[in-house]
Amino acid sequence: LGRLLAHQPVPGLHALHVIAGMVIMAIISRDVKAGRHLQRVEAVGNYWHFVDIVWIVIFTLIYLIQP
Repeated sequence: LGRLLAHQPVPGLHALHVIAGMVIMAIISRDVKAGRHLQRVEAVGNYWHFVDIVWIVIFTLIYLIQP
């Protein structure tokens, strides 16, 4: 039952963070093209890699490890 309850909300929450990251990257990309806030590129890269690592953990715990 616990796996079933985590099946929808956990990947959904992850998807919201991915969408937020894409929006932030679009904003930063616009600023970088204008020559502003170049230091933000590294910060958003770190955020994106963090979200990626979290997805690997989520995928492993929910889909690969059988109870």
